[in-house]
Amino acid sequence: MSPVTVRERYGDRLFKPERVATELPRLSALAGMHDADTFRCLNSLGVSPGWRCLDVGAGPGHVARWLATAVGPSGAVTALDRDTRMLRGFENPSNLEAVDADVLAAASGQASFDLVHCRIALMHIPQRAELLARLASWVRPGGWLMVGDHVDFATHSSPYPALRQTFAAMRKMLNSTIGTDFHFARDYAGRLRELGLRDVAVDASTPVLRAESAANEFWLRTWDQVWPRMELDEEVYREARRLLKDPEVVDLSLTLVTAWGRK
Repeated sequence: MSPVTVRERYGDRLFKPERVATELPRLSALAGMHDADTFRCLNSLGVSPGWRCLDVGAGPGHVARWLATAVGPSGAVTALDRDTRMLRGFENPSNLEAVDADVLAAASGQASFDLVHCRIALMHIPQRAELLARLASWVRPGGWLMVGDHVDFATHSSPYPALRQTFAAMRKMLNSTIGTDFHFARDYAGRLRELGLRDVAVDASTPVLRAESAANEFWLRTWDQVWPRMELDEEVYREARRLLKDPEVVDLSLTLVTAWGRK
């Protein structure tokens, strides 16, 4: 009988939310990398005053605050995360409620949300297929589920060996420690259809890696946390960091695949 692999969870050792001074700028850089595309996709759904929305894995709350403005005083937004201390550090709209809860253990309740949104969270949770179905169950008939995660289409073919090796070492380490899957979102369209959702659509955006961009800041801050646990020579890591700070270097980041469907 093969041994059972016991993985730590996102936030247990890697990316601990209580390290606000470290995590807030890292996740703010992530928001800077993807918010424009996320808001464009949300706008395409016609998010309107009066909607009830749930943002799962809210982090510092960039998407939750955007939704709160879009739905207005007659609407309501619930921002759910295992630890919402980063979100609570901002001046949030009165129609935004922060809830500390593990989404896998949160009370299921009724299908009551006009929109359930989740960005870059499922890929880090081994029970991602179960959770995707759970999120869909919280959407009211006629409402929308929108999910987005990273898929690594580009870094395998980077012309810079140090970047190829560093991204590969990161993927391997995150998969073995917390169960991150960099391919799960590749078939979000098919997964949403299997859950019975209609009007399924997909968007894909690949940020460009340029010095001083939000994408480069995010990866620099992420690697600084995780590289000691990666199988990677320090010289390679230092060269990868140098490349991300070099104004002459232009490359491609991971792709954000966003999919949505109507219940």
